[in-house]
Amino acid sequence: MKKLVLFAVILNFLSYKIIYAQELIGFTEELPGLIELDGDQLKGPVIEKVRKIFKKAKLKENLKVYPWARSYEMAKREKNYFVFPMAKNSEREKYFNFVGVLFNVKTYLYQKTENIIKIKTLEEAKKYSICVVRNDIRDQYLTEKNFPNLIRFSDQNEAIHALIAKKCDFAICAENIEFIWKKNVKENLNYLVKKSFHVKEINGDRYLSISKQTDPEIIKKLATAMKEINK
Repeated sequence: MKKLVLFAVILNFLSYKIIYAQELIGFTEELPGLIELDGDQLKGPVIEKVRKIFKKAKLKENLKVYPWARSYEMAKREKNYFVFPMAKNSEREKYFNFVGVLFNVKTYLYQKTENIIKIKTLEEAKKYSICVVRNDIRDQYLTEKNFPNLIRFSDQNEAIHALIAKKCDFAICAENIEFIWKKNVKENLNYLVKKSFHVKEINGDRYLSISKQTDPEIIKKLATAMKEINK
């Protein structure tokens, strides 16, 4: 009996060591004001929070910056990969566990300041062309709702500049796009682009998500750590 107990203790210890030794690869993107790349170093309040969660969970992380669509496709097929921030929908829940909310952001339809397109519902926007970020939550939502005129780009910055270049009538972006203008563009884009319609249909919660192939014990550790930090 003592040998069985000792064997169980050793097995649990080894399992813990194996889990802790694994490095989890995290994909994110630059979101000025929240996630920023300073040389080769990631910084910002969201980065600090994610690292705090992993430290609390006693897990190792390796954070990388990639375009959103590439990150999503890579992470959904492999274990020990996580993506943040990510919005939740039924399609993504097939591939990811959503550990917890990191922050909340509103979504808007933007148009050129000189334009006077007025809509009262999102449905009315179907007759206009809309610049979107390929495979992000807004692209997926509008595609599900059968919006016919979606023009896809690799990130929000490209989508907004396409709007300015008159390649579409609207660009659908998270409100934090305005931080990008302030950081990366010398010209004040507030004179060129304006908020046109608040898209309340798209939930603003942004999560830390991890691929479903990952060891459930790792996912549990992260969820517990995040709950403790959010208290």
